[in-house]
Amino acid sequence: MNSSQSSFTDLNDWALIYQNLQKIQPEQLSSKLNLLFKNLPDFNDFIKLYECCKIDTGDLWNQNEELLLQLIVLSLNPKCMKNRFNWERVQRMMPKFWSLPELYFKFQSFYKPLFPRQPWSTFEERTLLQIILYINLIHIRNNSSRCKMKWSTIAYQYNRTCKSEIQRNAKQCRERWNNKLDPQINRDPWSKSEELNFLQLLLQNGRKWTEISMKLSMITNQRRRTEFALKHKFKQLKKYYGLRAKRLCDLKVSPHWNIQEADMISYKIELLEEITKKGQTQKYSFCEFWSFDHEQCLVFIKNGSLMQL
Repeated sequence: MNSSQSSFTDLNDWALIYQNLQKIQPEQLSSKLNLLFKNLPDFNDFIKLYECCKIDTGDLWNQNEELLLQLIVLSLNPKCMKNRFNWERVQRMMPKFWSLPELYFKFQSFYKPLFPRQPWSTFEERTLLQIILYINLIHIRNNSSRCKMKWSTIAYQYNRTCKSEIQRNAKQCRERWNNKLDPQINRDPWSKSEELNFLQLLLQNGRKWTEISMKLSMITNQRRRTEFALKHKFKQLKKYYGLRAKRLCDLKVSPHWNIQEADMISYKIELLEEITKKGQTQKYSFCEFWSFDHEQCLVFIKNGSLMQL
């Protein structure tokens, strides 16, 4: 247990906290929260629950820790009113150390969805962009070779800054940055050679959009395409279903594709290869990148067509 964490050395303090729990009205709270208890535990069970949570279970939450978090948070804010949570105090009262974003988002996961998926406003996008650019600037000043985004921390800082009723989680912030706000996004029209490279990577890798986006930008030496743009481009190929390739494709086919899908992609590759070869002199280039399994791979590009060595 972290030295800064509390303990049951003063039972009078915890008796006051337990007394606050009696103000909870589970019937009303159940309309907004997925409560992990039907009836409040008695004081002795409350202490036993605390002691059980001292056991180190790694970085994953167990059911006892989730229940204790609910009880501690609600003891400090019995009506679960917004902007009245004291997460620093909750952090001190937990038997095991958890960061403030971890506590915040774990408790947010107990909320029942009240709002449908809401579009991002200009103010929200500007706030998120400022937070991420500030983090990048700190890394540059510290001469860090790589800025690793911790999206739970970014989302926590974003929600504290915006103070909006609509809470954005880490996944929403990451997707908004990767698909809309990142200045490295390539929004130019697709060229035939880029579309050909995309289809070749798609045939070999399956629907691994993040991996394809990274490899495609390295092959074309251009800014990256978003996962949304890749999915949209793939949907445009649906009209080629039912058309079979004239010859067997030389590329390795991912096992994620069925025969019909592989034939459709191979047929489109044939069409694009014929288009790109017309009026072109032979051009050769090389590109190497690290695959997701940390194996270095060298590819050979002939007339804009990807050929793996």
